[in-house]
Amino acid sequence: MHPPTRELLRQRPPLRFRSGRNVTKADIFLWEDEGTRLAIKDYSARPFWIRVTLGRRLIRREVRAYERLRNLAGIPRLAGRIDPIAFAVDFVEGRDLSHFRPGEVAEEFFVKLARLLDSVHRSGVAQGDLHHRDVLVGGDGNPYLVDFSTAVILHETSGLWKRRLFRAACGSDRRAVLKLKRRHAPRSLTAEELYELNHPPAWYRFGKGLGRLLRWSGPR
Repeated sequence: MHPPTRELLRQRPPLRFRSGRNVTKADIFLWEDEGTRLAIKDYSARPFWIRVTLGRRLIRREVRAYERLRNLAGIPRLAGRIDPIAFAVDFVEGRDLSHFRPGEVAEEFFVKLARLLDSVHRSGVAQGDLHHRDVLVGGDGNPYLVDFSTAVILHETSGLWKRRLFRAACGSDRRAVLKLKRRHAPRSLTAEELYELNHPPAWYRFGKGLGRLLRWSGPR
């Protein structure tokens, strides 16, 4: 299904699913039409200077990430771009990890999540700023990843700096999975994983602000 046009959204306003947490964040809407459900990420309600700068940049980057991951299970299918400040993907039935208490998510879920991220990384995409709201527990119990606005996308022509940034973002993703695992299923952590969590590498200690950096760095 193609995404709705901006004009159609004005005529039939979609259901607001989640409001942006601050002025730099997009709103998320649920669009339903003839049995098809789409999640729409939209910066149109943000101030003009956000729409024409950060909004366009992040939408462009995220669409490229979804295009790269188009046929990967666990990644919502990209329906398409609506305009420079909005796009749509298939709506995933489920809840993100922030809605679950420790012990409510099966240990096997985090094994599957780690495998999914490995597949994402092999496709040349690193999420870069993974947190619990980016990880959905689908109705089938499997993990789904959303929000690639901070993604680092590797290309064959990427230079040394970009490749180092990509490796650091991949490492950040892996640490994020271990942190989520520690929060929700701490007994499943292996001795090696506990050691990794307790001994962050130098790049991580100096890269606490990596997510903020990625939000402002344009695609290479």
